[in-house]
Amino acid sequence: MRSRFLSVVSVILLLALVITACAPAATPAPTQAPTQAPAATKAAEATKAPAIKGGPLEVGVLWEEGAPWYDLIKEVGDSMEKDFPGTKVTYTFNNTAARPAIETRMKAGNPLDVDFIFEGMDPNSYTWVDNGYILDITKYMEEKRADGTMWKDDFIPLVYPSMQYKGKFYGAPEQAFFWLVHYNKKMFDDWGLKPATTWDEFLTLCETIKSKGVAPIAVTGQVNFYVGMWFDSLVQRYVGTQKVMDFLYGDKPAKLADDPGFLKAAQEMNKLAQKGYLIDGWQGTDFTTVQVYFFQGKAAMILMGSWLMTEMKASIPPDYKLAVAPFPSVADGKGNQTAIFGRALSWNVPAKSKNPDLAVEFLRRFTGKEAAQKRSDQLGELSVRKDVPPPAALIGMAQVFKDLEKAEFILYNYGITSAQFGAMNAWYDPLVEMWTGKLTPEQAIAKIDTNFESVRQQRAAAKK
Repeated sequence: MRSRFLSVVSVILLLALVITACAPAATPAPTQAPTQAPAATKAAEATKAPAIKGGPLEVGVLWEEGAPWYDLIKEVGDSMEKDFPGTKVTYTFNNTAARPAIETRMKAGNPLDVDFIFEGMDPNSYTWVDNGYILDITKYMEEKRADGTMWKDDFIPLVYPSMQYKGKFYGAPEQAFFWLVHYNKKMFDDWGLKPATTWDEFLTLCETIKSKGVAPIAVTGQVNFYVGMWFDSLVQRYVGTQKVMDFLYGDKPAKLADDPGFLKAAQEMNKLAQKGYLIDGWQGTDFTTVQVYFFQGKAAMILMGSWLMTEMKASIPPDYKLAVAPFPSVADGKGNQTAIFGRALSWNVPAKSKNPDLAVEFLRRFTGKEAAQKRSDQLGELSVRKDVPPPAALIGMAQVFKDLEKAEFILYNYGITSAQFGAMNAWYDPLVEMWTGKLTPEQAIAKIDTNFESVRQQRAAAKK
């Protein structure tokens, strides 16, 4: 579900990338659907009250009918129809191309009952809450169950920022994606290599892999934010998240050139291209082909979202050992060196839902342990529930989860893929040009600065 879920519509756009570009809603990889509808989870049973009346319920789905994700979400709907007489669940595609119509319905007061539009870490989605379109589900999240726990207690605290806005809950998380260095474990084991923990180690590791006649890094130049993932990760390590967010979303004039950390990140990123660590043909090879090359052993590593295993399921050889590790730290960096980029897919109930209690109950079950465990087992999803471990097939993910307990969680791509006024291309295009040798790191930074002068002018004009 990768890129499609990048940002509500970008997340969804990448769902289309990924969901259209490459990831689950953008094209995550299916598996087989279950045949029996899940029973209500204990959490759901504990909060289910006779006061919840059955009725029509329109649920947004990011997947077309026939996809395994669709089948699993329908199982939840089937259990609702069984437990609440008079309930009839309909499923409406709400991804990518469907978004304009779905959002028009929201504004007109005729929304879906369950949708995917607000992301607590994405400033581009805050207006949906500010303008009263999204239901505050705090009372549901904090309602005490028979055992004294609350719904919100089911989830790892790391993802709370995706669920909240100004201290209130507006989303219930289904799963999460994390940017990780994926690597060919068999290749590493055969060569006696370990994933790098520091950037200097990473560059040495790349040189060693290159000497074996294999490309160290698989990447595509056809989608600019896949190149930009390297800059996003390095710049966070060097200058910290807040400085990046201030530059991308602040109204005040700001220049990357004023902080040497941004140039340092660009210079270090550029070493990957200069030293020949990128897979041959990366400039013109599309992302799916590059990922296939990775699983064919033509490259040893790829920086990608944790949707990769699910998305590429059909292309992974049976004996392939896929492992993951966090992005390495940098020396003298001002950012949180254990921070991780990602996103929790938090579903929302529109404020004008025709049956909000029924919609919330749907989300309780959709995010419950039984449904989450099925998605993990059958689709390889990473659940954000405390009681559902990551798929064992993704080697190293359990340790990553353990390390996440005190990590900083950052919306991947800083949410820039859903920003207006051409902000995404203004940020990423100069980096692609740098890797192709058209710009030096200094020139790339200067070009981003110039590009964002235009972005800020357009934002200011739109506010008038």
